[in-house]
Amino acid sequence: MKKSRSLPIPISYRSISIFFLFSILCSLFSSAAPRAAEENTICIIITGLGGMPEYEENFLRWGLATEAHFRDELGSVVYRLDGRHKKKSDILHLFEQISSSPPPKELWLFLIGHASHDHRNYKFNISGPDLTDQEIKTFFDGLSETRTYLIAATSASGTLASQLGQENRVIVTATKSATERQPPLFMSFFLEAVTSEEADTDKNARVSLLEAFLFSHQKVAAWFEEKGRIQTEHSTLQDNGQVLLEKKNILESHPGNQGTLLASMAYLSRATDQPYRTREARELASQGVKLEREIEDLKFRKNQMPEDEYYRALEDLLVKLAILNESIAEMEGEL
Repeated sequence: MKKSRSLPIPISYRSISIFFLFSILCSLFSSAAPRAAEENTICIIITGLGGMPEYEENFLRWGLATEAHFRDELGSVVYRLDGRHKKKSDILHLFEQISSSPPPKELWLFLIGHASHDHRNYKFNISGPDLTDQEIKTFFDGLSETRTYLIAATSASGTLASQLGQENRVIVTATKSATERQPPLFMSFFLEAVTSEEADTDKNARVSLLEAFLFSHQKVAAWFEEKGRIQTEHSTLQDNGQVLLEKKNILESHPGNQGTLLASMAYLSRATDQPYRTREARELASQGVKLEREIEDLKFRKNQMPEDEYYRALEDLLVKLAILNESIAEMEGEL
């Protein structure tokens, strides 16, 4: 594929061609074989409103990737609700359905989107009335014997640790307080972690929730530093009611605690072989992840840029990504 700039593409046609190119790229990444569902693990993924189409596009894509991973790679029973169309009543109905059924061994709840705090309640933004922390707490409290994991990849999520944390729960938040209101990139790095050799710090060929969190926490900080920007999100993790990582990592001063944490025993990946056969392909794949993140960040900044400049930058990144993926496919003998 060769990049051409000989004639400017009108905005309307450019957006269509970019959407088509992005659809092709997405198809290159979907190749997981389904496994039998394990009834002992339930995963609920709720994607919310973003206020802007670009934000919602990222939220939905992260939600779809999470759904595919838990369903196809981990064999979980997965429920995904799109908060642009599903109402609070739909979510509460699902909560009630699960609460009135035999309790699962594990339950994962992902909130991916925008949220706010009104000095009383955390509010996850969906169509119609928002989902609140009190409604999540009521649901969790009804699952007394279930090991519960909440991944709140939203703005203003830091208050959830104090509201929901207790024994037999792990609460991960993308921000440390209600005042961190920018759309977080935490979920992008979290999804990268589940298939990353770098995230697998104990080298057991599996990535735990703790490892994914630490990877994402560190990568977010490095990303903001690399961009020369003030860091607008600081993730936290609370395990069994204990805050583990906020202003500093207490695992550094008490490393023996790691093996006893629920988050260290909850795995987000199975032991697998290398996804790519050659070192060169793995290096290119790493570059591809960085390009994808550049695209995500660009979409978050669309309203701060002239429209023509935004589409030129997006087209340039997507073409680079397409060329890179084509090179990987050639190295792996897929073309």
